[in-house]
Amino acid sequence: MQKKVPEIKFLADEGFSFPITSILKEKGYDVIWIGDFASGADDTKVFEISQKDGRIILTEDKDFGELAIRFKCKTSGIILLRIEPDQKKLRKQKILELFRDFSDKLKGHLTIIDEQKFRFRKIED
Repeated sequence: MQKKVPEIKFLADEGFSFPITSILKEKGYDVIWIGDFASGADDTKVFEISQKDGRIILTEDKDFGELAIRFKCKTSGIILLRIEPDQKKLRKQKILELFRDFSDKLKGHLTIIDEQKFRFRKIED
C-alpha cells in the first residue's frame, strides 16, 4: 500500500529532470510537465499557470528565483534544483528527502536544493 502524499501540486518546467518528474508521479505526487500542454511557454506563462492552478514550480533554471524575488512575479512557490545532472542518485535522494521532511515549507517559498542543504526564502506577496 502506497503512503499518502501531501496534497501539494507541482508544475515541472520544460528543463526539469524528466526522470525525477516520473519518480514523483510514481510516488503519488500531483506533478504535471508543462511540455505536455504548453510546450515552449516562456517563464511568465509558467508563472501564470503556477499561480492559477496553485502549483509549485519545479525547475533547474535560476531565472525563476530572480523573477519571483526581485521582480515579484506571483507563484505558489518554486523548487530550484541546483545539483549537477550527472549526480542522478543524489538528485533523486535530495528531492525525496525535501518532499518527505519539508513539505510544509514549500508553498510560498523559493526552495533551493544543493548537494549540502535546503534553503528556504519566503516569496513576498
